[in-house]
Amino acid sequence: MTCFFRPFPIKEAGFLKKKRQKHVASWVIAAMLFLTYIEASEAKPPPQKNIMTDNSKGFSMAPLDNWSDLGVDWPDLQKTDSNIEGDLSPSVNSKADNQPKSSKSKISSVSENNLGYHYTVKITGLPPREHTWQSSFNGLSTLYMTRRKRANIAQIRRRIRDDSENLTALLQSGGYYDASVESRLTPIIEKHKVVIEFKVNAGQLYRFTDVKVNGLAKEDTPQLGLQKIYPIHKDDPVDQAAILSADQDLEKQLGHLGFPFAQITQPDIVVDHSNFTGSLVMNVETGKPQKFGEIILNKNSQPLDTHHLNEIARFHPGTPYDSVLLDDLRRAVIQTSLVSTIQLKPVPDPDHPNVTNIAITTEKAPLHTIAGTVGYGNGEGVRSDVSWTHRNMIKPEGAVTFSGILGTRDQGVGASLRQGNKGARDHILSSSLSVLHTKRRAYDARTATLSASFERETNIIWQKKWVWSIGGQFIGSDERDNGYYTYGAGHHQYLIAALPGQLGYDSSDNLLNPTKGFRLSAHASPEISFLHKTVPYIRTQIDASGYQPLGHNIVLAGRVRMGSIIGSDSSDLAPSRRYYVGGGGSVRGFSYQAIGNLNANRKPLGGSSLAEFSIETRFRFGDLGLVPFLDAGNLYTSTLPRMSGLRFGTGLGLRYYTSFGPMRVDLGTPLHRHAGENRIGVYVSLGQAF
Repeated sequence: MTCFFRPFPIKEAGFLKKKRQKHVASWVIAAMLFLTYIEASEAKPPPQKNIMTDNSKGFSMAPLDNWSDLGVDWPDLQKTDSNIEGDLSPSVNSKADNQPKSSKSKISSVSENNLGYHYTVKITGLPPREHTWQSSFNGLSTLYMTRRKRANIAQIRRRIRDDSENLTALLQSGGYYDASVESRLTPIIEKHKVVIEFKVNAGQLYRFTDVKVNGLAKEDTPQLGLQKIYPIHKDDPVDQAAILSADQDLEKQLGHLGFPFAQITQPDIVVDHSNFTGSLVMNVETGKPQKFGEIILNKNSQPLDTHHLNEIARFHPGTPYDSVLLDDLRRAVIQTSLVSTIQLKPVPDPDHPNVTNIAITTEKAPLHTIAGTVGYGNGEGVRSDVSWTHRNMIKPEGAVTFSGILGTRDQGVGASLRQGNKGARDHILSSSLSVLHTKRRAYDARTATLSASFERETNIIWQKKWVWSIGGQFIGSDERDNGYYTYGAGHHQYLIAALPGQLGYDSSDNLLNPTKGFRLSAHASPEISFLHKTVPYIRTQIDASGYQPLGHNIVLAGRVRMGSIIGSDSSDLAPSRRYYVGGGGSVRGFSYQAIGNLNANRKPLGGSSLAEFSIETRFRFGDLGLVPFLDAGNLYTSTLPRMSGLRFGTGLGLRYYTSFGPMRVDLGTPLHRHAGENRIGVYVSLGQAF
């Protein structure tokens, strides 16, 4: 291998030497800059990670909209808010500042500041009806809605500004158009708390000097009185909420008086700040008064036919139109549980200008229901019920239910048919067949019952003053009389035919939670018993209860019950047809069937008549209530109650009030307790005791 080497010329070698010197100088400068960068980087804190970005998932954060109470300006510590007074700086102790602070004290101070402050709010100077103004303000106030949470000073000041504006707008909408609000913030450092005060200067209340509703006189008659139905009048406050409510009431009243197609313009309101007054002008086109025409059912509306809807409706063709009757029909159809939604729309009859047809569109609800309950009662022991229902097996509204009972003292099966709105509104035709084994302290019965009844129904939606029912029962029963059972005696078979009937009057204001009024009902059941002995008799019972309010949340309630079996001695009757006293629906504090004559084994003998009395005072505190009560009663072998030897039970009840009625839990104890009687009885149910 031959190598050739050519030395550089002198000029070229000098050039390379200079070039190397330049390269060395560049590297020195780069090294100095790098050391300077490292020194500066070590002096800076490490960069924080952006916790709002998840790069591993390819997610990037977009700008967010402003949230109320979050978009607060950073407070200027050198500037005091002109509308908010007070200093929240903690007091400074000079002696403490001269001493070294431990790390523990620093951590405690930081933790306290991070927690923020609690606050209370006071409002002074509100116009009359302060409670109403306060309630309305609470519905708008950010301070009120977040009152249970601590907040920092920036948040509190932002909320004060917002609530000052809300309170001012609220007063102005209520007719105080010159209202102003001043706010003050006062610190209580030692409690880490602040007091917020709003001082209201409501000013003069603006009132209407002129109210004109044009167009009502056109179709008015002395009977209708259209020109008097608008609820805003001269000298009323210029209250925006009242005006909005009045517009809605006017539309509702026009529909109630027979004008379903009335057109109402927005009211024109002019406010005069110099005289503290306002004027209102509104135009109304009522149209012609209408009468009901036909019910037109949409083709897809399957659960109910037109004929049955006409039975449910409280109006017929030719009846003067009334929107209240339309709302009533809507609620009645929903109450059948056969439809999930319903739309009722008044439409003009193309052939008759003064007739309005009702177009109905419904959506079918699920028709099958499976239900089950598990419970315990002093007289019934542990019991579970299960049922399956088809709500429209026999059209229309023919609900068929199959049920079963399994418990420590009850076992049985049954089937029932209930036809709602049978022939007329709220008329119920029912029939049932059941086989049941019932074990009680007084008897042990295996019973088959076939029954039917026809009644006028009352319920929580349509509570009625007058109710009635008539029916028939045929009962076959094999019963052991525990009270008279000795060496095989007291075990008999019975065939019983009964025709029960009931008539009741109810003037109370609520079915499950009455606070005023009274109720009265009478029950009579002519019956005849075969096989063991032919015994005709009549079972009768009268119940009366009254309710008297004693204050805003206090009700005094009382109850009386009298019962009598006429025509036979109780020992000749089937044990299940006798009267018994004691328990949650009778005399609280005693077990079921515990009052009255007992045999040597402390088994109830039953009786031919009874008398019961109850009095209680119902105190309500919001959703909770307390009810002290005193009950009395006794059972007798005579045909009529003798009102002697009454047994007393007393106790205290707890109520939890829900939207559909109160939940009841009563604890009772017998007075002058006899040997063998329970000390405490517990009773749970939906609704008041009576």
